[in-house]
Amino acid sequence: MTGQSLAADRVTVQAANQNTGPVVIDVNVGDGIVRCHRSGTGPHLVFLHGWTLDHRSWTPQSPLNRQFTLIMPDRRGFGQSTAPANLDQEWQDIDRLTPAERFVLIGMSQGASVALDYARRRPGRVAALMLVGAPLHGVVANAEEENPIPRDRYAARVQQGDLASMKADWRRHPLAQVSYAAQPLLDAMLDDYDGRDLLAPSSTIAISADDIRALPMPVLAVTGDDDTPWRRRVSHFIGDNAPQGRVVSIKDAGHLCNIDNPTRFNELLAELMTFSTS
Repeated sequence: MTGQSLAADRVTVQAANQNTGPVVIDVNVGDGIVRCHRSGTGPHLVFLHGWTLDHRSWTPQSPLNRQFTLIMPDRRGFGQSTAPANLDQEWQDIDRLTPAERFVLIGMSQGASVALDYARRRPGRVAALMLVGAPLHGVVANAEEENPIPRDRYAARVQQGDLASMKADWRRHPLAQVSYAAQPLLDAMLDDYDGRDLLAPSSTIAISADDIRALPMPVLAVTGDDDTPWRRRVSHFIGDNAPQGRVVSIKDAGHLCNIDNPTRFNELLAELMTFSTS
């Protein structure tokens, strides 16, 4: 997709600082809009948040806009985007988010699945890939069903109009545990989560071991030291099997390691950018 066609997809732009932003862009993706927050100058980084979250999950990465252009959408089905949730379709949305021929793609948790889906379909556009707490169902053994996300139960509660108890249950899940300093940011996002993705038809992204082994770009797989054992095993699998793979565990951090330990996370991302542009 060219810069010209991307411009045609933009519906509204809420203007801000002419140098580093932020600028809010509503991107037409055909069945609605994806709201995208953009700031900074330099090489483009596209950030994909995790389930029940929105673009604010990347707030601790905002200082990087002094070196890079940061593109932080509310993924379809979340935040202020109106496009309905559809994991099968999300990779196509990414084509519309940046006119850059090549960019670095960062995905957190469910967003990491979307990032992988895009990278295997559009490898020529992805200069480097950062996968944070990624899942790989059916590839890395999880026989013990360690800390599964009970989506069917959550969906049933939302369908019954009991969003409050669904969110209360999710807040207690190991994947939703953060540091004391990070808690206000997580609480703000979970307070605003409306559950509409759980009302949409179910969709999945199936990533295979061969998909990981075929990734041609530098791949950094990251987890927090306190993430679940399965997510840490997935991270090691990606780092060991991607041709240019590397795995890093962040101290003093859980599943949402970018908000638990943003200093280390941002250092790793800056290092990845240096490597991807060298």
